[in-house]
Amino acid sequence: MRRLSLLGVVLAALALTGAGPAPAEPPFRLDDRVTDRAGVLDPAATTRVADAVARLAERRGYDLFVVFVDSFDGLDGQEWADDAAERSQLGVSDVLFAVAVEDRAYGLSVAEDFPESETRVDDVQSQDVEPLLREDDWAGAAVALADGLGSGGGVPVGVLVIGGAALVGGGAYVVARRRRTSREEPATAPPTTPAPKPDGPPDEHPGVATSDLAYRASSALIAIDEAVRTSEQELAAARAHFGEEAVAGFTAALEQSRADMLAAFEVRQRLDDDEPEDEPTQRAMYAEILRACTRADDRLDAQVEAFDQLRDLEAKAPGYVAGLAERLTAVNTDLPRAEAAWTDLRARYADAATAPVAGNLDRARALLAAADTEVTQARAELTGAGPTAAVVSGRAAEDAITQARALLDGIPRRDAELAEATAKVPAARAELDQDLAEARAMGDDLAPAVARAEAAAANAQAAATGDRPDPIAALHLLDEAGAALDQALAAEKADRDRDRRAAAALEQALLTARAAVSAAEDFIATRRGAVGTRARTRLSEARRHLTLATGDDPVAGLAEAQRADSLAQEALRLARDDVAGWREPGQGSGGSGLAVDLGSLVLSGILSGAVRGAGRSGGGRGRGGGGFSPGSFGGSGTRGRRGGGGRF
Repeated sequence: MRRLSLLGVVLAALALTGAGPAPAEPPFRLDDRVTDRAGVLDPAATTRVADAVARLAERRGYDLFVVFVDSFDGLDGQEWADDAAERSQLGVSDVLFAVAVEDRAYGLSVAEDFPESETRVDDVQSQDVEPLLREDDWAGAAVALADGLGSGGGVPVGVLVIGGAALVGGGAYVVARRRRTSREEPATAPPTTPAPKPDGPPDEHPGVATSDLAYRASSALIAIDEAVRTSEQELAAARAHFGEEAVAGFTAALEQSRADMLAAFEVRQRLDDDEPEDEPTQRAMYAEILRACTRADDRLDAQVEAFDQLRDLEAKAPGYVAGLAERLTAVNTDLPRAEAAWTDLRARYADAATAPVAGNLDRARALLAAADTEVTQARAELTGAGPTAAVVSGRAAEDAITQARALLDGIPRRDAELAEATAKVPAARAELDQDLAEARAMGDDLAPAVARAEAAAANAQAAATGDRPDPIAALHLLDEAGAALDQALAAEKADRDRDRRAAAALEQALLTARAAVSAAEDFIATRRGAVGTRARTRLSEARRHLTLATGDDPVAGLAEAQRADSLAQEALRLARDDVAGWREPGQGSGGSGLAVDLGSLVLSGILSGAVRGAGRSGGGRGRGGGGFSPGSFGGSGTRGRRGGGGRF
């Protein structure tokens, strides 16, 4: 009875000590970027502040919250701002600016790791904000804060943090520069040349815009492709005329140039695929294309003089023209055989299968007719205009004969390709059937993939059979269906393996998560008078994730259990920090047995509600004093934030 009587006296004393008007404006959660509970902003001023807030977010990535109230209700400005920031769950890039117009006080709250230095923030407050507050220019003070932070020297949060991961080195520089370029340069500005990556090779074309570099690379690819094709024709003619040994050097040079050309086309293909490259990488790849094309072209050019010397056609013009006439006769002799092969090919295969060589005969006849005209002209020029004119006509005839020969040879080559495809269709179909059987055995999860593969198999069967089949199309359908089914099978096997592993790990993860949640629950329950909202929030989230972990999906459940464990451990850490920073009521004023007993009751939460409602006079923690304010013993309302404030 004596203890209860004493407790009643203590409660009465606390109530008397805190007697006074109800809090005018206690800290509250901010839902809007601009909040005016004091009624000092007209619509135009509100728009002006909102524009400044948006401008700051665009320039620096900082999110500014501005709030005007009548009174901070006995708290100093930063205490009020820190408490409101915690209630609003503000983060590292968020800023809260609070003004109590009747108290003539303000507070600024930023995170401890806010990118701007403490000196910079203080300068903005003292030089930009406070003078306007003294003049009751409320909107001007908020705008000055936004503009002051927007022109600061810190690293923008958009560069420091992207998707929660810090960027360093070249990646951060590229992101910052590209954003700055898109923001600051007008839409009509000419293309600029980006700086190379700090850790990459120097830009080989610093004075050339990327679009121009891309055009040069494409032009070079076309030019070298044409050069290689022309050289192949030249080499074929020279080999036929002079023999293999005489053109061995030209053959080697052409093969090396062809290899360079193919490498350049491979780079071009990587640029055209579905994986985008950033601009410095694109420039490096365009430069690589230009280097490869230049090497190939220079190598071919180096052979020109020797090639011309070898040909020396003017001195051997009569023999050259005679040789062309012999080649023309040989190709014309083969024409009936090619016509018969084409007739047979069309009769045996579908039009789509023979389409690649459908126009070969007509084109070859036209070329041979042109070659005959040129050879006749060259013969006449040998005794008329001279060997130079004869060589010009002979070269035209030579090109026509070479192309006609290639067209005629394409018909039997297509026949061989179709025969080879026909022979491969049964094996491809058997392989697909085997994959289908395996997929069907894995259940309904693969039913869509099985249906698609079965449809492709039916289409392939139709293409491979019949009076005029298309075995290449059939083989293509079977290959595509097999690749898609293989991918589906691999994915399903991976999913099942992942589910088995997750199920095995889930039981242990649930055990550790439950233990962590229980530990945090017990700690907070026995010290709840000193534990603030951050620890309680983490614990609440841990409970929620622990509940979700018991669903039907073991993979998702494992992730939820691990998240619950992490949140519970964080809740326990934050609660311990809150308790470590708690100060007993009456501490520092001599202390007594009654004070210690009261402190124990408050720490365990028995008196926390009574004390919180008893007012804010007396000792307590915080930068501005003020007794049992939020954060004094019921959590750390200001822990982990900085800023400033004062009177004006």
